Amino acid sequence: MDFNTEEGTHLRRRDCVVCDDSIAIGDLPSLTDCEHRPETCAGCYADWITTQLQGSTWREAKCPGSDCDVVLSYHDIRLYASSETFEKYDTFKARALINEDPDSRWCPASGCNSGQIHTTGVAGNIFTCSGCGSKTCVVHENTWHEGESCADFDNRISGRKQREQKGQEEASLKKIKELTRKCPGPGCDWNIQKNDGCDHMTCTKCGYEFCWICLCDYKKVLRTSNAAHARSCSHWRP
Repeated sequence: MDFNTEEGTHLRRRDCVVCDDSIAIGDLPSLTDCEHRPETCAGCYADWITTQLQGSTWREAKCPGSDCDVVLSYHDIRLYASSETFEKYDTFKARALINEDPDSRWCPASGCNSGQIHTTGVAGNIFTCSGCGSKTCVVHENTWHEGESCADFDNRISGRKQREQKGQEEASLKKIKELTRKCPGPGCDWNIQKNDGCDHMTCTKCGYEFCWICLCDYKKVLRTSNAAHARSCSHWRP
């Protein structure tokens, strides 16, 4: 038997350096750019590629040879990786190629991983996903505003923002009014804020004592009775 023939190559065997199984030399994966002899079985090779893609970027998957730094080619991975791993690798590579183009965009729709080249001069401001069909405004990076130009959309949103801002300001002023009183002491007008505690207030500026609810002179309440409160006050008693 001539071991240099194709038949002889399949009869000669070599132990896989990973699992130690004895494999026919002709069945050992032979990589495109590696110069060393084949030494890893197909099963271990597929597992190695999967591990490499999990721990590295798709560009850095290398040969499992102990002294080999050759990066696996697209052909090698397609030939020896599992179908699931190759699909993942192929997706990485495709996304990288698309990202290299300045006109590339990825669909922002939930659950869609499609990407494509979008040239504003040709397609305008509407990015229509070839995968799911959703439309996105490339100016506002949001769902396409159907029936409105970008200028119309800006005007509408601007008006809404102004209304929202006005509403927030009014709510803030209302809250301040609820928490703040001007001291009713003669000639004072000092702003006083009540955060907690009872309604018997003392101005830190002039020392005037008053009721937080009806602003009556609290010293009068202490001298007489709760009848000194305004009748509308919750502290009033006859």
